[in-house]
Amino acid sequence: MKKQKRIWISLLLSFILIIVLSGCSGGVGPKTAKINVSFYPNPVPYSSGIGKWSFDIILTESNGIGVTLTSLRFDSYNPQGQIVNTQSLDEEEITDWFDSNYLPAFSTLKASIYHYPPYLVKYDILTVEGVDNNYYPIKATGRVNYLPK
Repeated sequence: MKKQKRIWISLLLSFILIIVLSGCSGGVGPKTAKINVSFYPNPVPYSSGIGKWSFDIILTESNGIGVTLTSLRFDSYNPQGQIVNTQSLDEEEITDWFDSNYLPAFSTLKASIYHYPPYLVKYDILTVEGVDNNYYPIKATGRVNYLPK
């Protein structure tokens, strides 16, 4: 009886160990890309010399999976937090801005832009969408703030 009890305890401990170790393997299935959206500078000062706000958009992939960027959208908000304008870019326009619409694994794309809206804007929310090399849809957002004139 003691030998049979030891066998069951050994089997139970082995089963628990297998469950714990399989949970530490990093998950099931392929990884997905992760895009980080940042701006420099942020907040953006107004440049009276050029009459615009000038800044860089920086897209960085940080999970080791390349991404084909399919759309980029700016939603502009006034000081009351209401959307006052939306600007969307397709793949061709993204390529015009960044010289490519493909963001390789662990890489960065950067575009320098000027912003001069005909209306009062406090901030923009930038939404980037794409499909990674494992065919997963990817979406990331970032916020750029504008200092007053």
